[in-house]
Amino acid sequence: MSLNTEDLLETCRELKDIFAKRAAKYDAEAIFPVENYENLRKAGMMGLMVPESHGGMGANFYQYTRAAGIFAQGCASTAVSFNMHNIVMGALAEVDLSSVEGRFGQIMKNFQDWAFAEAMSGKVFGAALTEPNVGFHPGSLSTTYKKVDGGYLLNGKKSFVSMSGYADYYVVAAVPEVQPGGEIPVVSWLVLPKDDPGIEIEEMWNTMGMRATVSNNMKLKDVFVPRSRLFLGFEGLVLQKLANEPHFVVGGFTACYFGVIEAIFNFTVEHQKRRNMAGSDIPLIKNEMIQTRMGEMSVLVEAARQLVYHAANLVVTNRGERETNAAIHRAKYFVGEIGPQIASLAIRACGGGTISKHLPMERYYRDIRCCGLMPAKSDECLWYVGKQAFGIDINKHSETYW
Repeated sequence: MSLNTEDLLETCRELKDIFAKRAAKYDAEAIFPVENYENLRKAGMMGLMVPESHGGMGANFYQYTRAAGIFAQGCASTAVSFNMHNIVMGALAEVDLSSVEGRFGQIMKNFQDWAFAEAMSGKVFGAALTEPNVGFHPGSLSTTYKKVDGGYLLNGKKSFVSMSGYADYYVVAAVPEVQPGGEIPVVSWLVLPKDDPGIEIEEMWNTMGMRATVSNNMKLKDVFVPRSRLFLGFEGLVLQKLANEPHFVVGGFTACYFGVIEAIFNFTVEHQKRRNMAGSDIPLIKNEMIQTRMGEMSVLVEAARQLVYHAANLVVTNRGERETNAAIHRAKYFVGEIGPQIASLAIRACGGGTISKHLPMERYYRDIRCCGLMPAKSDECLWYVGKQAFGIDINKHSETYW
């Protein structure tokens, strides 16, 4: 029985309304939205991307895009941090093991079964993918692992680790101490429990936006990772996945930030409906300049919607195709660049009162400014799409920004 999209979105809207009531407090105090995650758990959302065969909802990428956008309308930090969990679950769910036989197939299946079971029990997976002075460029990582009896020993430092101190597991991107050579660097994901004594969280998160993601630095000192917790049981899967199918790492962020754009637009409409023209009882929405401003915002929002939903649908029908991957990057660029513009238009239309902390607009503005910094950054998106336009093979490591 396939997941009904409208039923899913109705549940998401109910959660969004709950999240919205807490968002200002989480933002002001830069604290993790623990209560929101309890709501997500109770609604079964840790299994949103887990296949139905493993007890989950089995959402496809379009359904996830819609859900993430709705969550972000209530609390962007909740949506963006939850996206990290779904990068992991979504990537796993897309791996078809039906044709992989023998010992290798069993190793992969064991990992997949374990991860899905943990998610279905309510466990949260975070992702430690970026590093200081490196950002999200897995081909240039300095966090290393070496093989030891029974597994691997991990050392390094990660940055922007969302849900730091809260997630039950962290998927850490790392490279072997000695690369085996070849055109594509070996980059692997290893899964760590949050209570490993070799993990140290540096509590330094105090940012302009996305404050409740609590994305601190993480130091790793001689962390032992059992062989069974190497992602899907194999080294070197990361760059191949990112190059061929970048939609979760890139498009998941796009979905969240498009939700912030929708929140900005909806707030502006409702705010203007409650106001009158200065010194009169004439509703402000009768003012032609206000109507024009809303028309401009509406065109931009709808253009973003079409790009985002088109890309998400292409992932469902043509995952990994060149045009699909280019569409994912077009949407990310547009949302990252147009989002702050829409927020500025909204503040101009609504007036100076909207910069007050008692209204959500100033939080929306700060949060949407962060979109262009998330993978893939705006310039990287343009670079990617430009290469695709010239027919350059953007799946090759030498041509990618990873």
